[in-house]
Amino acid sequence: MKVLVVYNPAAGGGRESALERLVAALQSRQAEVEVYRTKSPGDAIEHLRGRAHQGDVVVAVGGDGTTNEVINGLKPGVPLAVMATGTANVLAKELGLPSQPEKVAELAVKGQSMEIWPGRLNGRRFLMWVGIGYDAWVVNSTDLNLKRRIGKGAYMSAMLSQISRYGSRRYTMTIDGRPYECYSAIVANARYYGGSFILSRVANITAPSLQVLLFQKPGRWTLIKSMLALLVGRMESMDGVQSLAVQSIQVDLVEGEPLQADGDPAGLLPATINVDDQSLLVRVPAATLKLFGKA
Repeated sequence: MKVLVVYNPAAGGGRESALERLVAALQSRQAEVEVYRTKSPGDAIEHLRGRAHQGDVVVAVGGDGTTNEVINGLKPGVPLAVMATGTANVLAKELGLPSQPEKVAELAVKGQSMEIWPGRLNGRRFLMWVGIGYDAWVVNSTDLNLKRRIGKGAYMSAMLSQISRYGSRRYTMTIDGRPYECYSAIVANARYYGGSFILSRVANITAPSLQVLLFQKPGRWTLIKSMLALLVGRMESMDGVQSLAVQSIQVDLVEGEPLQADGDPAGLLPATINVDDQSLLVRVPAATLKLFGKA
């Protein structure tokens, strides 16, 4: 078996020792291993797209942003395995993925693949979420140097700095052909957000559908209450938050307004968001197959 490991040395401050353990564990399972170290944002996409062959499995080693790049360069039918070494590692939480290199190697070589459905933002794949409004402001204003030093605390600092802006912008969007307005929105393809917090109890990464949460009331206190509801997994039950299952969303241009996808900046509005027309295969534990009813 040929295994390509795509490693982001910048994710989570780097995990060279964990990478070495992963490679040794793969080789002990008779895998032929190649490691590619990314050099800059977007490099993983270009490298994968430029390869004639990607091997039998591609292992993404990094955070959710690294995995996002890998899936945007992955060829159809090539399974993905993930060793999460980033700041939040939400996909690993969503799919019950192990963090120990030896267990990741076992999954990559001998594990079963589960079909999942990405979304697309302006033609680019995402796995977890897209943020518009407050959520995007936070991601785009996060200090990357601070993030390297203190991890999730950098996001908290950005969250506090952006609270006063909430309600200052109203967004018009067309969702499956119907018009809606909101002050912020998160398009979820999975349940978890920011680590271990449940954003949507109905989002399902194994189904060809997206869930959009529309924040339709202005005011700082409304936002703060929604954030508190997130801590206990009750965001969708908040007054002023509408949750809809969707296939496609069109968001009009609001000049200079940023987007985020899978926890990284993702350009500016306008936006076209839809379910991808092709699924992905991801190596997952047997318990995850049972959890999603795929066993």
